[in-house]
Amino acid sequence: MAAKQKPKPRASAAPELKPAPAIAPDDQRTAVALIPAAGGLNLLVFVSGAVLMGLEIVGSRILAPYFGNSVFVWGSLISLFLIALSLGYFIGGWLSDRWPSRALMNGVVLAVAALMMLIAAVAAEVGSAVLAAGFGEKSGPFLAATILFLLPSLGMGMVSPFAVRLATQTVASVGRVAGTLYALSTLGSIAGTMLTTFMLIPSFGATAILKGLAAALGITAIATFPFASLGAAARGSAAALVALALGWWSVGDSRAALPPGATLVRDVATPYHHIAVIDDRATGTRQLRFDRFTESSIELAPPHRTRSAYTEYFHLAFLAQPDIRRTLFIGAGGGVGPRAFHAHDPHMDVDVVDIDQAVLDVARLDFYLEESPRIRTIAADGRTFVRSAPDGHYDCIILDAFTIGGRIPFHLVTRQYFELCRRKLAPGGVFVMNINSAVRGPASSIFLSIYKTIDSAFPHTYAFALGLDQGLGDQSTNIVLVAVDDQHAIAAPQWKALADQYQSASYVDRASVQRMVSDLVTAPPDTTAAPLFTDDYAPIETMSFESP
Repeated sequence: MAAKQKPKPRASAAPELKPAPAIAPDDQRTAVALIPAAGGLNLLVFVSGAVLMGLEIVGSRILAPYFGNSVFVWGSLISLFLIALSLGYFIGGWLSDRWPSRALMNGVVLAVAALMMLIAAVAAEVGSAVLAAGFGEKSGPFLAATILFLLPSLGMGMVSPFAVRLATQTVASVGRVAGTLYALSTLGSIAGTMLTTFMLIPSFGATAILKGLAAALGITAIATFPFASLGAAARGSAAALVALALGWWSVGDSRAALPPGATLVRDVATPYHHIAVIDDRATGTRQLRFDRFTESSIELAPPHRTRSAYTEYFHLAFLAQPDIRRTLFIGAGGGVGPRAFHAHDPHMDVDVVDIDQAVLDVARLDFYLEESPRIRTIAADGRTFVRSAPDGHYDCIILDAFTIGGRIPFHLVTRQYFELCRRKLAPGGVFVMNINSAVRGPASSIFLSIYKTIDSAFPHTYAFALGLDQGLGDQSTNIVLVAVDDQHAIAAPQWKALADQYQSASYVDRASVQRMVSDLVTAPPDTTAAPLFTDDYAPIETMSFESP
């Protein structure tokens, strides 16, 4: 009899696990071809992340001429891009499992680049069409952003999960691969954000930036295209786990610090500002503050004269056009200017437009803006309202609109906007604008560009700089620009003669106006090197209005 074989002892440890291939055996040729191209895959992921954030930031510039630059615009853009990324991550993960093809992924990126080129061609038509359809400042930006940016941002969202699937060689390495590629995508997003914000927008127009981003994405997709592996796409069983972290946005508390003896009259947060109304009994004044910046200041004692001297310069409009029947104020502040105009002529119709309804309410409740049928307050974006006003309706338009920190919204300083304002003026009408800048020197860039831009839209433009008669032209100050829709120029002696004839029932008396005309900038500024602001290129946010 044959000897019995001894039974083999059972293994006391778990059996050795073999790495599971992420790509099926019949696609190993394709996999080998892709391994040396890992650097190209990383580059595509990085550039896609950068272009995505660049598109989101420049998207605000594309929407602003139609819907302003409000929190609703940014909220719409952020929400839309997060929605698109969520869909892109899901679709990219599903598609890459079914057809893990590098050629397919690069083809999606090339389609995104083409769509971005299309945005540059149709953005103006889309914005105008959404406005014409009656969508307002809350719903309009989201609808326009969806039409323009949903598909390209969704396509870029597909890149990272697709890249994870292609780069993963074993299940054991999927975590490291996913972490590396999502880190590259995030680093690209950071680079795209900073590059677009600090370099591209100050240097180029929105259309040029959009086309440049599309070109960068398309060139990268072509340069990394796997021309040598166009065979059947590999099929596999490896899964890539995609984690999407949704951030939250918050606005910090910016309550105004009260000086000793001051009283807080009102404190309210809005989508645009944190508003504080403060009484200072020591000085007998009331202040309107947006965050930490004082927007308006008046005397508590009647007739509640302004402590913001520049608002008195609005009355220079009556020298250029004495017969003002209808006036539009864009930017309410404390309602100081409209109140003084109403005092000058109680029969004048005054429209006061501000994007923030709370600012209009505060002007009525706390800054003595009269409850008169002649004074109409409207909560709207300054450009949107002017666009809807009848042509030739106003005799005077006064622009005094600022964001937090003394910046003027870029869509209110362009040639197209000033031309729009001119169309809304009656013959011989006058346009007045307040800015913060210096007349000359390093801090004069805003003045030079805005002067040049207004002068391109109106026959004659005049500048009055507070403190100019005291030799302060190289220091930042309030500059009030007066543009007249009349072919006849007003020489410096004529301004003085007109001031000598001025009469008013308001607290802005003849002596005040005679003092103002001495601040006329008599020598035309040299604007040769100053950029002309347009809807496509108006880098006012990056210009300094303060002396270094």
